[in-house]
Amino acid sequence: MSTQLRKVEFYNQTYKHANFFRYGRWLYEPYVSSLIKICGLPQGASVLDVGCGQGFFSYLFGKNGMKVRGIDTSETGVCMAKDLYGHLGISFSVGDIETATFSEKFDCIFVRSCSLYNSPHFPQDQRITDSFMKHLKVGGKFIFAYNSNFSSKLSQTWRYHTLDEVRQHFTAYSDATIFFVNRFVTYVLRIHSFKPFVSQFNAQLSKVSGLGGDLVCILRKDSEPEHRY
Repeated sequence: MSTQLRKVEFYNQTYKHANFFRYGRWLYEPYVSSLIKICGLPQGASVLDVGCGQGFFSYLFGKNGMKVRGIDTSETGVCMAKDLYGHLGISFSVGDIETATFSEKFDCIFVRSCSLYNSPHFPQDQRITDSFMKHLKVGGKFIFAYNSNFSSKLSQTWRYHTLDEVRQHFTAYSDATIFFVNRFVTYVLRIHSFKPFVSQFNAQLSKVSGLGGDLVCILRKDSEPEHRY
């Protein structure tokens, strides 16, 4: 069985459990609304949630007035997302972003903790990001969010990227802004948690406490060069 098929089977099993990642709406809603504000997304902006899983973040974007489509390779995850949030007008489909085609391009592409980025080659390999960017309108925003932990704790299954690795990955693109955010701090400070000094504080807090947070890159697509997307 290929690595990709093993990942799909893993998520098909885990997504049988409701709210598998134990997301709390009260905690993540300020996080998503802050991302929308910092990106300047207007009401009705089209958002593609890649790796939507059970649809939680798709729901939060939709709750904030976005027109959302979620895509995931896990049929189990997509079925649960449809059951939970499909009645709210959010569209969900099973698909692989590397081969998917859409009838339109999107104002925003959101990807959080996508397993495609769970790789030691992430700093040098822009192939996955390029596959996302081709579905984005010129002037649209790509939101990369990746759960990480700067402490000495190691994981057998998840690669905790560093700020330097994220910076290295996104040097290939213009107009990239990088942060490290802690969802608890974001709950209190909202959009102010994306200020540089708060980002630095969050990184130090993670190193000391092991609490972790999200590495975030907000990237604007400035053009449609044929050689990249």
